[in-house]
Amino acid sequence: MRIFSVNDGNAWSIAALKAVVKDKKRYNPVYIYGEEGVGKSHLLNATNNALLSEQNQVILLSAENLTYHLVENLTYSEFDHILIDDLNQMPKDDVLEEQLAKLIEANKKQFIISSTVAPNSLEVSSKLQERLQWGSTTSIVSKNQ
Repeated sequence: MRIFSVNDGNAWSIAALKAVVKDKKRYNPVYIYGEEGVGKSHLLNATNNALLSEQNQVILLSAENLTYHLVENLTYSEFDHILIDDLNQMPKDDVLEEQLAKLIEANKKQFIISSTVAPNSLEVSSKLQERLQWGSTTSIVSKNQ
């Protein structure tokens, strides 16, 4: 069993997530990146649970499942928090990237996103890269680094 603990490598990410749970849209989006196995998905799940316990409308998605139609539906959904895990695995699709950038730009939904790479290193449009950096971007590293 793997135990998750707060340490110098993840403290900033945890602080940003706690701030968003307390104050919707404090940082939008919150973008957390780091190599595989450092606890990004764990933090997204914990944040999802904390938001749900406060009666928020939340959806947690794998980036692999993102499609243009899903993002379009999210635009008109009741969800006020959208959590996306592993954005680096999002399908390459210019229309999808444009829709996601527009949804972030509208600033009507709180985004919390994880990835293995920084937003400016994602292989996506410069517009989406820019929107992903509007809020809080934090890296998370293992305790051993």
